[in-house]
Amino acid sequence: MIMRRYIYAFCLFCFAMNAFPQVAVLPTDSIGKTAATLADSTAERIKAFGDSLNALNERFDHWRYEEADTLSNPYYFYIFSSPTYYGTPMHGHMGQLSYVPPCIRPRLPATSIYDGSLGLQPRLDMTDDALAFIYTRRPWLVRHMDSDMPHSHTGGMPQEVRPPLNLTENVERKPEVKEPVTAEAPDIEVRRPNFWTFNADLSFQLIQNYVSGNWYKGGESNHSLLSNIVLKANYNNKQKVKWDNTLEMKLGFQSSHSDDAHKYKTNSDLIRLTNELGLKATKHWFYSIMLQSWTQFYHGYKKNDPKIYSDFMSPFESLLTIGMKFTAETKNKNFNVSVNISPLAGDFKYVGRLGLSTSYGLAEGRHTHWEYGSNITATHMWKPMKNVKWSGRFYYYTNYKKAQIEWENTIDLTINKYLTTQVFLYPRFDDSVTRKEPNQSYLQFKEYLSLGVKLSF
Repeated sequence: MIMRRYIYAFCLFCFAMNAFPQVAVLPTDSIGKTAATLADSTAERIKAFGDSLNALNERFDHWRYEEADTLSNPYYFYIFSSPTYYGTPMHGHMGQLSYVPPCIRPRLPATSIYDGSLGLQPRLDMTDDALAFIYTRRPWLVRHMDSDMPHSHTGGMPQEVRPPLNLTENVERKPEVKEPVTAEAPDIEVRRPNFWTFNADLSFQLIQNYVSGNWYKGGESNHSLLSNIVLKANYNNKQKVKWDNTLEMKLGFQSSHSDDAHKYKTNSDLIRLTNELGLKATKHWFYSIMLQSWTQFYHGYKKNDPKIYSDFMSPFESLLTIGMKFTAETKNKNFNVSVNISPLAGDFKYVGRLGLSTSYGLAEGRHTHWEYGSNITATHMWKPMKNVKWSGRFYYYTNYKKAQIEWENTIDLTINKYLTTQVFLYPRFDDSVTRKEPNQSYLQFKEYLSLGVKLSF
């Protein structure tokens, strides 16, 4: 009985919170005592609500949650929702034969509602009893009829709720997944980029040679044999850095019938190494550092003269320049030009034979000489037609007192894959040499025409 009164008080409290102070009169003649109750004063109602709340508060002082929370069950929404008259609780108490009222079922101890042993259906029975108590004792709290609600109380709890769709049926039937059709990947070979290029040109020529009488290294006009090797190892990362390395080696011998002192003499003798490092500034311009070094292989003589005019490391010259380099090339690569302009250049000369020091601008008895100046070095290549190629090198150096100018021109006339005719023109100006005669010119000239074999790799 104590538990039942608790539920009644709680229902009364909920209804009062939703309906007070509005009053709704049930439109039925079966409730005849409502008129006297409606005349009760407001103070009496407040006192009754206060007593119910006090009883409810005492019960909650001893209640604690264990596993189940009755207030969270959706079947108890009739107590907490807007006060509504449901027919089921009243039918059970009026004893209709078509309905077995849950209130006549065996009652369980009230303490079971706290320890979790009480089932859901007995609690619903208590809810029906509490609603019936409200309908008969506090009818003015009811605001709605169950016929006006979208859903009415059906009484009792359904034994089993089945979902309209069996979800496992769709899970078991897995949709067919078509594998995408992929074409066979082509065989792709990824190679590490190689920024180095290597070239080699070898040639052997028969030469018709002419040398002026004042040529600075000596020699004479004759027929001779010449070998020429040009090796290149160039680095270009296609972005900023270029490093070009070129080694040129020329060595030729001639026989002279008019020379009784020498059976063989050199007509061409050169070892020249050019190293150039460039950092790209614009499309055609590079910051450039270039080192050019050259000497020769063998002794240099003049006709019927036992004196040695030149030798290996006599002289040896090395020119270090810092400046800008301009490059340009046509799309078909039939023409290219490269010009290195260096306002700052350092020239180093070494002469191993002291007797030749003065012949190459050194002080008497000195092996070495340093001087500073400016330099312009340019190279060009032009193919005016299929079997004709003109390549050249222009060299200018001045120490602001004397000047040295050289222009090497090589014209290749290709006969077939292996045979070629070569014309070499080499004008040279050097006012640093000592002239034998006062009126002798500082201009020197060398030329040869050859027919020979040329191989390129």
